[in-house]
Amino acid sequence: MAWRRCLAKTNGPRRGLTELSPRRVPQELPRASSIAHLEVGLAGGGSEPPPAEQLQALPFAPVHAPVTTLGTQTPGATSSLSRSSMAHLFSAGFPEILDLSGQVAEVLDPSEPVNFNPQREEADPLQCNELVLQFLAFSRIPQEGVNEDWPDSVYFTFQLYRFPPVTTHRMALLSTGKPERKSREKRPCVLALLNKDGTVESGRGCPGLQLKYLVDPGSLKPGEQRWFLRYLALHTLQIDVWDSHSLLLVGSAAVELKHLLRQGRPAVQIAQELEVITTEYLQDATLVCGDLPGRSPASVSAFTAVKGRLHLRLGNIGHPADVSVQRPAALPPARSRVIVAHDDGAGRFGGGSIDDKSVSSLNVGNGAFSVSGSDPLSPLSEERVAGAPSGRDGRGAGLLLQGRAREACAAAGRAPRESEETRRRKQERMAAVRQREDQGPGAGPAKPSLTPRREERLQHLRDLQVIEAYRERSKAESIARMLAQTITTQHTLYATLGTAEFVEFVLKNPFNVQQTVTIESDDPELSVIVNYGEWRHFKSLTKTLTPLEEDMFHLRENGLAPQVYLRPKESVYIPLKYQTFTSEPAAVAQGPANMSSGRNVNMAQKHQSNTVQAKTIKVTFRAEDGKPLAICQVGVEPTPHVIDQTFRFYHPELTFLKKAIRLPPWGALPGGPAGGSDVPPHIHVRCSDPNVICDTRSMAPGEPQDVFLKVAGGPSPQIKKFFVMVFTDEWLAEPAQVWQVYVHFLQRVDLSCVTGQLTWQSLIDPPGVFALPPNSVQDLQVGVRPRKACSKFAYLNVVDVEYHQLLASWLLCVACRQPLISKAFEISLPVGGGRGSNKKISYTNPYPGSRVFLLSSDHPDLLQFKENSFQIEGGETYTISLRFAPSQCAGTDEILVYINNHEDKNEETFCIKVQYQ
Repeated sequence: MAWRRCLAKTNGPRRGLTELSPRRVPQELPRASSIAHLEVGLAGGGSEPPPAEQLQALPFAPVHAPVTTLGTQTPGATSSLSRSSMAHLFSAGFPEILDLSGQVAEVLDPSEPVNFNPQREEADPLQCNELVLQFLAFSRIPQEGVNEDWPDSVYFTFQLYRFPPVTTHRMALLSTGKPERKSREKRPCVLALLNKDGTVESGRGCPGLQLKYLVDPGSLKPGEQRWFLRYLALHTLQIDVWDSHSLLLVGSAAVELKHLLRQGRPAVQIAQELEVITTEYLQDATLVCGDLPGRSPASVSAFTAVKGRLHLRLGNIGHPADVSVQRPAALPPARSRVIVAHDDGAGRFGGGSIDDKSVSSLNVGNGAFSVSGSDPLSPLSEERVAGAPSGRDGRGAGLLLQGRAREACAAAGRAPRESEETRRRKQERMAAVRQREDQGPGAGPAKPSLTPRREERLQHLRDLQVIEAYRERSKAESIARMLAQTITTQHTLYATLGTAEFVEFVLKNPFNVQQTVTIESDDPELSVIVNYGEWRHFKSLTKTLTPLEEDMFHLRENGLAPQVYLRPKESVYIPLKYQTFTSEPAAVAQGPANMSSGRNVNMAQKHQSNTVQAKTIKVTFRAEDGKPLAICQVGVEPTPHVIDQTFRFYHPELTFLKKAIRLPPWGALPGGPAGGSDVPPHIHVRCSDPNVICDTRSMAPGEPQDVFLKVAGGPSPQIKKFFVMVFTDEWLAEPAQVWQVYVHFLQRVDLSCVTGQLTWQSLIDPPGVFALPPNSVQDLQVGVRPRKACSKFAYLNVVDVEYHQLLASWLLCVACRQPLISKAFEISLPVGGGRGSNKKISYTNPYPGSRVFLLSSDHPDLLQFKENSFQIEGGETYTISLRFAPSQCAGTDEILVYINNHEDKNEETFCIKVQYQ
């Protein structure tokens, strides 16, 4: 339902200024009266109440405004700059975009259509694409309530394809000169990098900011080159523009990337003029039309405001592919979806006995003990050796292994730490202790000592017994590990958030009897596809030409692990799917990139965007006896995903944010289903944050589709970041859209004020640039002077000027009401009146003493005063001179004139109804 403004009917136009009697405003009925009939209906007599019935929910109509996913506007075919301004802008000395031969890249027209031919792109000998982004200038648009030079410095944030997100450095807006006298056009401001101290950087010869991205097929996954070309053909790049002083969002701009397709040309370039817009929602304004009985609240649409224009130049330079770059061996071949176990014995245990190196490696892997030159026996090994079986007397096992470790070190040519004399002394002492233990406490006189050769033989026998006991203990574990390696198959998946990776594992029954195999996965994100329709969908999607079987798996009631029946010597294809919807929460910092000192300066800062963590998942196929029949070890490597659109919401802290994002027509979604079907798909949504409630409801044909979000708020100035994936297929194979959502939680301050007068509100911390002593609290006074009756949100930030960091944020919820109108006037003016019209009205001072009064209007563009203030004695009358601006179109406007006292409090309000005829 569209909001309409109702105007009072008049008896007809009048030529002069006529004083009207005050109009009475009908009082609103109390809200309790609309539910009085419910109380009467429920107040029954002495009869028994009827049985309870299940209530049916009414059709849901959100009172909060949905946000369209195509909120950012793509540039039009025409430019708002004149030829003089364009010539002056490009004479600033921006760097040229040149091809490999040094020639200027071919300039394209944004209004011309782009015919995308994939075969021509694949046949291009210049397979490497060097994308160039040049931020040239920014054109300010006068805004109500802000200075003409706002903003004076900006920075940008964006993410291109799968590259990490980028935050640029601060850039100043430099005026390129005064416009001509007869021209009202304001020339764009050239962008220039700022140093850390706020001065314009003079070391660089060219103004603006230039960023380059090299897309080399050698660094892409097999087949990803086509994805990249499809990304350029269908997607847009969203750029957020920020005020570098207040760290407030100026607006967002979007540019189509389809003009970067070279189509066999060596290099192309295009200049764009983008509207920087900000989206405001009537939900935030809390405009309520009134709750009527029997009517559901209507949806409220959003509106956008243009904050400026960004002048951007894009280019694509072709380069020959580097033949010396070899693809990593871990990458699977293109369209390889079948995992086959190695039958040739590669990577398996070669047979024979387990040598010392194998035992050492296994023991190290098990944490038993390790031998090294610097530390023969680690503390962990001593702990494990203490529990090992000993020799005849149950003692000396640890010393024996330590001695064996030293012997191994000496055999390897490594000198022991101790000197020979110290070692000999310790051996003599140990021999004396052993001789005393052999004699016992009740023994007779000391026996004659054994010969040294016999004593050495006995010691070797003890050593062999301890080593044999230890080997018997670790033999089973070592053999089990070796055997597990023979049945383990390695595979690597390159996972993207929300995208399902489909593979099939060839499972073979090596026995001559049938087996019922249980499939177990140690990670729920890697699962077995047990549904026949889902399996068929993924095989058709990936063009996997393998057998398909219905009712293949048996699901047990007491477990989640599926089972499959195998005949003797039979091989089957087990469908596996890896898909993750969760990402690790990352701390979001708001502010420009820090400018480092030195000559080599990075003009942009990249942030890590790996939302999927690398890990290893083991899938075990167990036979009926519980022993593993085969093992598939899947390595998951993270791959950044493409961001289709970014949303930013501002909400009070420690409260729930509830938003409805309205989808465009399903055929207009990039990556959505192609045309040809009149039946819209069923939309599915998933969120990367499990604590965020994300849902969508199926609507009737022709009705808009909304995605509902419910986010729990944190303390200010926390920023919560998550991703929303929109799927248009039934089995959630690949998201058609991936949204990046930022929720800024701010401290809420409610302000209730009257239009036309100044209202002050006390906050914490003083305004402007100030030095805040440690552990001190200072007062901040915020003054609000609204011109129109409405409810609106305003944002206030406290920023560290030195480090450009956000310290605190406030959300000002301003509710403005209109003052009581004391007098109303009507006037008729001709359309196209040239210089305008002059009128007068009188005002009498009702006080007995002299007073100073201030004049203001809610339409300063239509009405101006000869004097903005005046002083009159008590009881005297003053004539207020009015000047009405000319209008070029017929219509009616209501202008309010506010007469305030010296404290800017409203004394009188006049209403002038102007009819342009």
